[in-house]
Amino acid sequence: MADGISGDTAFKRRYTAGGTDGFALVTVSGGATCTGVPDGTYRDAVTGDTRTVTDGGLTVAAPGKGNMRVYVLNGGGKTGADVPYLK
Repeated sequence: MADGISGDTAFKRRYTAGGTDGFALVTVSGGATCTGVPDGTYRDAVTGDTRTVTDGGLTVAAPGKGNMRVYVLNGGGKTGADVPYLK
């Protein structure tokens, strides 16, 4: 899904099957702006940051080389402990 994405290395994905409806926004080594996304609460699986989307758009910063952000709709938040490569 490249529509509604600005950013060098960024994408959005939706997964639906049975009663599951999941949505994720991913950006690597730079920020991204995503439009046309479902409203709701997004949590970054890398940092635990929480954002609320009410207008179908989300702007994410991933400053520096190799940084990644994975915002998941209704996600659980940060998936690991702080270590040298995950902060």
